[in-house]
Amino acid sequence: MGARRATSQRPMFRLLMDGITDPFRHFAVEEALLRGIEEGTSPPTLRLRRVIPSVWIGIFQSPEEDVDVEYCQANGIPIVRRYNPGGAVYQDEGSFCFSLFFRHKELFSHLGIQEAPELYPLVSEAVIATCAHYGLLASRSPTNDCTVGGRKIYGSAQVQWSEGFVHSGTFLVSTDCQVMARVLKPSNLKFADKAFTNVRDRVVTLCEATGMTIPVEEVMWHMSTELAERLALELVPGELLAHELEQADDLYKQKYCRPEWTFPSQPRRSSILSTKAQSGVVTLAVNCEGPVLTAVEVRGDFLIPRQDQLEQLVRSLQGKTLPEAKALVTASPLPQDVRSALLKLFSELEFRELEPSD
Repeated sequence: MGARRATSQRPMFRLLMDGITDPFRHFAVEEALLRGIEEGTSPPTLRLRRVIPSVWIGIFQSPEEDVDVEYCQANGIPIVRRYNPGGAVYQDEGSFCFSLFFRHKELFSHLGIQEAPELYPLVSEAVIATCAHYGLLASRSPTNDCTVGGRKIYGSAQVQWSEGFVHSGTFLVSTDCQVMARVLKPSNLKFADKAFTNVRDRVVTLCEATGMTIPVEEVMWHMSTELAERLALELVPGELLAHELEQADDLYKQKYCRPEWTFPSQPRRSSILSTKAQSGVVTLAVNCEGPVLTAVEVRGDFLIPRQDQLEQLVRSLQGKTLPEAKALVTASPLPQDVRSALLKLFSELEFRELEPSD
């Protein structure tokens, strides 16, 4: 069992089920809510939603590297870049997602935890309890997933913007896993430490695992009830506020529905190296002039709650030598697994640069 709340009073969270099924508008609403939490104009919120068949890529991913873009375009399956990290996922009406929006200092104090990763096991308890309701024994993976029989049934990610924080999760109830396996094409590194080699063997739905037909709405109710109990929250049904709808509309028009948001131009890089961290694949793409880094890009499906920390590091690496870059990575506040992966890649790049040419 994880940590429990430090205070007896249950904080009130708005329970939001707005019925938005368009994936582009969905993320516009998500970002609007996170901005509202950060600015103090939106209340703490648990948002539950389902969307039309679509593919969502993580903020640091390249769609061409992780998704069969041609197949998606030919079959009318939209692809959208999320505002949070993690890997590419396929969503349809057979899955549901939730996002818990809050000011992190307040909720962390309530729960008696100090750091963002401590929230993963608490939320996972709600997932495990929901699976148990249907007779399934689920377990938590080392980072952000829950599995049944070693196969993923749930995944999650976190984002922190200043005081604002969101913890998001996806639960597979009756998702079309055949389509999922067709549209996603993760690299072999993704499965390097796994007992499987493809997406279909990696995942399982609640209906598949139980052999039952289970309404998604029913599972959503169980999950929200368990989440409120595990985190000692009081859920109060509510609606989107006028300023949230206005900001979401602006974000939809100016960001999420624009092709360049999901498919930005990709400059050529002279060296591209990848490795597997605990939370996902990390790719380093650079240009060098002699020993100096002239362009640096970090891509992948790894997890970091503070995206600004990576952005600041990447900016600081421009114009540095490889030894200087390694020192900056070592001193950075990035999660240890991502920091170690970057050090490994910079060391490999340094070794390549030292190799005599033929």
